[in-house]
Amino acid sequence: MSSGLLPWASWSRCQEAASLIDRASTWDFNARMQVVRLLAEYTQTRVSHPKRTLCNAVEDAELDEPGAMKALIELKLSANAQFHDRPGACKLIEAAASRGDQSIAQRLAECRAN
Repeated sequence: MSSGLLPWASWSRCQEAASLIDRASTWDFNARMQVVRLLAEYTQTRVSHPKRTLCNAVEDAELDEPGAMKALIELKLSANAQFHDRPGACKLIEAAASRGDQSIAQRLAECRAN
């Protein structure tokens, strides 16, 4: 995973890509997941409507869309100032673990340790 720090030209391209994909994400689940993953990995990237982005990500996770819960957790654990929410991520991790999601077990241990 990237440190989230990019040279100016790369950051600018990532920001532009996130903005373009974000526009398409209104109608396209795959585009929404791309935006969420970009925001989690490239933490300097911003979207113009973070509440809408978060609401869509939560809704996708609640609908059990493939990869949506993991992407939402990664976004909330990221250093992105618009979305960082460790306590919220830990609640999601606990819920996923209680439903039997084995891929999240290590994250659950990290939450309980902190």
